Formats: sequence, structure tokens, C-alpha cells
Amino acid sequence: MRSRPPCRPAPAPPAGAPRPARGRRLARGRHPAPAAPRPLAAALGAAAVLLALALAPGLAAPAAASPYADGDRVRFAGVVTDAAGRPLPGAQVVLEAGHRYISLRELRRTDRDVRRVSVTTDAQGEYAIEWPWDGYYNHFVLLAGVTVRHGREENLEVLEREDVSERVLAGSPVVSAIVVHNRGLVDRLRDFVASVKSPDEHRVYEEMGTPDDVKRLNYAGRPEESEVSWWYFDAGRVYRFRNGRLEQTERFPPVQRF
Repeated sequence: MRSRPPCRPAPAPPAGAPRPARGRRLARGRHPAPAAPRPLAAALGAAAVLLALALAPGLAAPAAASPYADGDRVRFAGVVTDAAGRPLPGAQVVLEAGHRYISLRELRRTDRDVRRVSVTTDAQGEYAIEWPWDGYYNHFVLLAGVTVRHGREENLEVLEREDVSERVLAGSPVVSAIVVHNRGLVDRLRDFVASVKSPDEHRVYEEMGTPDDVKRLNYAGRPEESEVSWWYFDAGRVYRFRNGRLEQTERFPPVQRF
């Protein structure tokens, strides 16, 4: 019987030699399979869908049934008052209707094909708007404000807004009491428009619109004389009137309002 040679330990590596790395053994000729990369477009698309769903909770819920047929008249009515309950006559009320959807590109709610209908409140602050129903429109907002002239254009200064989309589905009429908290702004605008009387004042008002600030100066002992200056900070101009006649126009570096 042949004897086996004695087992001898492997010689130690010389000092300073790198030690062999330890790792899991691999079968000869086999290599670990690389992990399949996840397509970037699919990942981004999934993230966009998830974010859109997060922005619109209940998006997957079935839409509420409409009580109207196309062409039915929907009435929006109510009253506009200030915080003290006083009616606000001559205010503008605008019904803004649009088709709201989730934009995956912008990742937010977006309105398209917006239509607007405007009326003026009467002496009691009441308003009424008729809307022909169209099932395409699903987002309705009431805006209340006053008209302000900027340059040669008139724009609505929105003071309050109210989303009435859910109430529309409850049936007509859609009644809404709108409370304007900044009554002081409305009164100042109306007082200024009422003060524009002379031809020079009308000409500047038609060209420049409502000033950003109005300063008045009354002379002691001469109540018949007064000086008024209209300041337009964005345009860098101030117009000075004496007894309604334009006396001076000054320019200064425009000041951007915050």
C-alpha cells in the first residue's frame, strides 16, 4: 500500500507582497450576470404618473353625474358685500369657466379653453349670470373686483375669488355671497375717478391710467387754490396739476413695485 506524502503548508508570501483578495468562488468559465438596467424613460413615466395622481386625489374616482343637459341655463346669483355686510354696488363679478385636467408634462392642474362672463352689481350689490351648460366645462370660479385703468387698457383688479365647481353639480341656481375685505381700495379708486374733471386731467388719465399714488396740497388762506400730483412709479413720471390745469411733468428713474 502506497503511502501519501505528508501535507506541507504553503509557503508564506514574502514581506511586502500583496495579499490575495478573498471572495466567493466562481465555477470555471462562469461570470456573474449583470443586472438588467431599468429603462430611464419608463422610470420617469411612472414617477410622473404617481406625482400626477398625488396632485389629484380622487382622480380615479368616477365623475359625478351632471344634473344638466347641454344647453340648459345655469343661473349664478348672489350679493357682493364688504366685511361689515354693506352692499358693494358697481363691482364687477366674473364667471370664469374652463376645462380642468392634469397635465403630465407640467405635473399640475391646468385649465384650457377658459371663457368669461362679466356683470356689474346693482345698487343693492346683487348680481346674476346665466350660463348655457356645456358638459366640456368642469371648473367654475367667481371673481369679484373693480376695473382699474392701466395706460390705455382697463383691467380687472381681482379682490376675491370663489371656486363653485362642486356647487354647480348640486343644481341651479348657484347662490354665492361674496365678501370683499378690501373696501378701502374700492373707495379710493372711486374717489379718484370722481375727482378727474378738467380736460388736462382727463387727457393724462386716458393716456396713463390710474396713478400709483396721489398727493394733494392745499394752500393756507387760499381755499380756492389746490395742487395735486399724480405719481406713476413704473413709468417714472409725476404730473402736477394746479386747480385742474397741468403745470409740470417730471421724470425720474422708474421704481418697480413689489
